[in-house]
Amino acid sequence: MGIPKQVPTCGGAYWRNPKGCACSVATFFDSAFDSALNVKFSLNNIVAALGLLGVCATAAAADSSVTMYGRIDTAIESVKTGNDRINGVNNSNSYFGFKGQEHLGNGLKMGFILESAINSDDGSISNTEFFSNRSELNLEGAFGTVRMGRFLNPSYYAVADRTSLHNEDYGITADALYAGVENANNRLAYKSPAMGSLTVESSVSFHERSADNLGKNAYDLAANYDHGNWSFGAGYGEWAQARQYALRATWSEGGWTVSGYHQRSQDLVAGVTQKANASRIAVAYGVGAGDIQANFGHANGAGPAQAQQWTVGYNHHLSKRTKLYAFYTVLQNRHGASFGSDDMVANEDRKAVSAGIRHSF
Repeated sequence: MGIPKQVPTCGGAYWRNPKGCACSVATFFDSAFDSALNVKFSLNNIVAALGLLGVCATAAAADSSVTMYGRIDTAIESVKTGNDRINGVNNSNSYFGFKGQEHLGNGLKMGFILESAINSDDGSISNTEFFSNRSELNLEGAFGTVRMGRFLNPSYYAVADRTSLHNEDYGITADALYAGVENANNRLAYKSPAMGSLTVESSVSFHERSADNLGKNAYDLAANYDHGNWSFGAGYGEWAQARQYALRATWSEGGWTVSGYHQRSQDLVAGVTQKANASRIAVAYGVGAGDIQANFGHANGAGPAQAQQWTVGYNHHLSKRTKLYAFYTVLQNRHGASFGSDDMVANEDRKAVSAGIRHSF
């Protein structure tokens, strides 16, 4: 809780058998005929898909409450994990989605969000579930908002997301210390209407007797309060033996923004309850068309285990929807700690340089 190629035989794309000898003329023409049918079928699919897109575009033009949105974020990165260094072009949480809303009268609104994660560096889908980021239906009224489907923890957005100022907690520079207690699937949530400057959201993710869900429902609670230059957040998460609770404070004035959180968490690992504390502070200063970013985080794990992560960077905004960025981040694990990605081992460090471009639409 806490990301093969077969050699074609006769009748395939190539008309040589695995041994290299030529296929018979009859087999060749059978193959060609089948290929022609396949091409025709593919073209029909393409035409149908284009027609569907045309209908969707017409519907979107007629109803402004249905929109397509997304983000393409790609970077050139050099990442050193332990003694291994990898240089390349990487995706940084690109996605696209559809969202819409229908006014039902009497202040009621029915809405939906379908969002798919994509890899901008190779064009593939990031997960086996097509709408892996979000698949949500919601009903909004004077009583608040009821949400159902798949979506991430509200407690995460109340705390960690609001503290990750430099790149919205995405990519190689993402927060490696915050402990997420997360089951995004089969979720039912309720968000209160604004009570002055306070909003509260609670959710339950049903286990549905699935082994993947540990046979336990997951619970989440989040609160946000805004007052003047200050913003505060609180979050609590629970799933099986895992628990986390955290507090956040954010202050903004002029070009300055300062944000920080503190979190306590625990989980059952190999029959032993392990506890951790994590804190992070982030500072951003806007200058001209850009902003300078810096943040530092520290975490204590089981026993003497501890880790720290710091990031510095710069965003240059070419427009409201497009920016260039450059970041340098360091994650250090000490005394048996293994914070970071799942493939990192105890006491392993990670250093990364990232320079990229992000476009939102």
